[in-house]
Amino acid sequence: FTHKKVTQDHWNELMIRPFGTREELRYDRFGDENAIVRDTYDPHCAKGEISNGCAPVEVVSVDRLVDPSRGPAETAKIATALLSDSKTGDHVIAQQAWPCIWEELVEHKKGPKSIYDRPGKDYGYVDTGYNFSVEMLTEMLNELNRLITKYSGDDWNDKPTANVLVELLMEHAFFLQMEVTEVRAGRRKLQSDGFLGPETREARRRLRASTNSSEALGDTSNATERRTQTQQTKNIHNRFSDNGQREFAKKRRAARKARERRRARVDARKEERARNQKEKARPK
Repeated sequence: FTHKKVTQDHWNELMIRPFGTREELRYDRFGDENAIVRDTYDPHCAKGEISNGCAPVEVVSVDRLVDPSRGPAETAKIATALLSDSKTGDHVIAQQAWPCIWEELVEHKKGPKSIYDRPGKDYGYVDTGYNFSVEMLTEMLNELNRLITKYSGDDWNDKPTANVLVELLMEHAFFLQMEVTEVRAGRRKLQSDGFLGPETREARRRLRASTNSSEALGDTSNATERRTQTQQTKNIHNRFSDNGQREFAKKRRAARKARERRRARVDARKEERARNQKEKARPK
């Protein structure tokens, strides 16, 4: 609904009623839109209830966790985080058994049921008819690109957890961009009960009304209008997709430059440490 800072009351309402309507949770219901919002800290963090503060210890991807090639490494990240905590470290199984745990839970499916255990569930595309239009996919890409830009910035790009988050967001953006291509090529069919978005749905409604009117009158005088409506729908797809592709490419370049700057700073620090060590080792 907004990327502005919200008041503590607004935040509490969002946590209590996350599925409220836009009207119920709109920004100006909780204060002046131009007012300065005072920074507050989560009470669980402020009271010291979270060990070592509230900064994330690790970022874990469920998609990577169930992936055959990356799952064991993702499991090791979880186990290492638990092992490093004084409250849980003594209860973590030996490192040699971590791959075995992953195999039993994920490959042999001996753990609790998950969404990946649904009949017919796989990692490929399944045509359920409930697809997203280019309009909706572009909104998702815009949000992902906003987050990629934020966590690639100077305030975050020296934090390992932020770097992992950016990698995951860019992976999701890549797959969404592939989905845009599939919708434009017709490999993903849009249905009336799919996730179309207001502009795409309205264009399809006009096209359907024009077609029904022509069939009822039994003439072909509206053929040109139907072609125009079809072209308008295509134009909406092209406009959203082209903007999304340009924005996606721009954000990826920005993220790459941020990584290069980060590597340069790390290399500079290494060189400085090496010089300092040489200075200390030099006989006086």
